[in-house]
Amino acid sequence: MKKLKRQSVGNVERENERDQTYEAKNPKIDLSRTHDNYHIIAAPQSYMDFINKRIASLNLKRKVRSDAIYMNTFVLGSGHEFFEGMPTAKQREFFEDCVKFFAYKYGAENIISAVVHMDETTPHLHLNLVPITGGKLCSKDLFSPKKLSMLQSELAEVVGKKWGLKRGKIGSTARHVEAAEYTANEIIAKAQAAASDTKQQAEQYLNGIVQSVESTADKPIPAKRKHAEEEIKTLRAQNAALQKSLDIKNKDAADLFEQLQHAERVGKGKDSAFKMVGDILAAYPDEFDALLKKSRAAKSPFSANIKNSGKGGK
Repeated sequence: MKKLKRQSVGNVERENERDQTYEAKNPKIDLSRTHDNYHIIAAPQSYMDFINKRIASLNLKRKVRSDAIYMNTFVLGSGHEFFEGMPTAKQREFFEDCVKFFAYKYGAENIISAVVHMDETTPHLHLNLVPITGGKLCSKDLFSPKKLSMLQSELAEVVGKKWGLKRGKIGSTARHVEAAEYTANEIIAKAQAAASDTKQQAEQYLNGIVQSVESTADKPIPAKRKHAEEEIKTLRAQNAALQKSLDIKNKDAADLFEQLQHAERVGKGKDSAFKMVGDILAAYPDEFDALLKKSRAAKSPFSANIKNSGKGGK
């Protein structure tokens, strides 16, 4: 049994009244079988609307506290062996007996809904009620630990005996442990499956690389001289292209500095020089190489002679 405050009622309603579009977080839920779920008592409106209407009928002198328990929810059923081979009609009769017991004990007018879930490991009933007693909302009075223990004993006596069931051991947490263990095992199984898939994909990828390398390494050397020469030429061309790319990336720093000094001399300033050379490098790599060659030619003795003879002419 769970005690629910106002803010938690909607979540339980979505879980109880689910359809095939429900996003199940519980690994035990099989949404392909959700259409087999059925109601013993269907809520005529939303759970909170039902609760508010029921509380309004009490004519309470004081407003209900914000932290009050608005709904108590029960899960009723038995072990898998009990339902195994049992016809659906018989199962329904068993759950109807459970609902009749709660209606008699707590008032049919206080039962919000009673829905049977057939889409999990074992059929079970979710019964939700408004905890009203003595004309007021008071879950504490109805479901203290002592009264809950008495409720289990009464249910076993009234319903359990009819169906050949015995009351569980008082204070036992076996069922809770079993459910937790099942969920944990489901999570572990999914994690192991995911890990196995990842490992398999990684192995396939690595095998592909190994096979590719091995096939290249095992490729026979061409027997004919002409074919061998063609392969060597291809390798040389590829090597030359790679070397050219490396040369471009490793341009001589001294040449770059020389171009910067030249730019300063023509009055562009240090910042402008950096920008100019950067723009040239980015947009006109070939033209930049030509400028370098021109700069080197200008420094040669032959170039100097031409400049001097030019001055003399003036």
